[in-house]
Amino acid sequence: MAIDTPRPPKISLGELAQGYLGDIGPEEFLEGMKFTDLNLAEVDATQSTFLDCRWSNVNLGDADAPINLTGAKISGTTISDGRADTWTMSRGNLLHTEIDGTRIGAGVVYDSVWEKVLFTNCRISYLNLRGSKLTDVEFRDCKIDEIDLDRAKVSRVAFPGSSVGVFQCEGAILGNVDIRGLQPHKISGVHSLRGATIDDTQLMLFADLFARELGISVE
Repeated sequence: MAIDTPRPPKISLGELAQGYLGDIGPEEFLEGMKFTDLNLAEVDATQSTFLDCRWSNVNLGDADAPINLTGAKISGTTISDGRADTWTMSRGNLLHTEIDGTRIGAGVVYDSVWEKVLFTNCRISYLNLRGSKLTDVEFRDCKIDEIDLDRAKVSRVAFPGSSVGVFQCEGAILGNVDIRGLQPHKISGVHSLRGATIDDTQLMLFADLFARELGISVE
């Protein structure tokens, strides 16, 4: 059966104006700007909009002082070589966005909407996407310790060249989710994997797990 692969983001950045720390604030609308070498720890950017922007070498905050992007919208934007002990963007919108070479400790991004998002060469310790809606999202050549998709609606999501340690999908609705090649040491919510695609090797690796979940004894 053919698998619908994630559709790539469409990004077209023209000439960008230089953005500064003072430009960022709650409910601000920022379009066509570039933000470089900034420390955004403790910055309040709730309900803000970043349209057709570029972020380069930006610190999104320390564990106890992250930027607050709650309810923010980021669209048509690239983020490269960023870092965040804690990335706080719950109930936000991430649309037509590419994130490259970025390290994230804890991604607090539950109840969000992500559409046409590409992560490349990123290192993520924990990504909390509970209750989110993901469409056309790809994690390419990434290392993710744990991803939490509990109660999420997930369509056309793939992990080519990536590794995931813990894969949680309790109560999730999956469609065209390609997890071939992943070898998580823990899967939570096996019964919610309907709509996912695995490979032959994974079927053997997960056989005991599937049997336990279905109440099947193997002797």
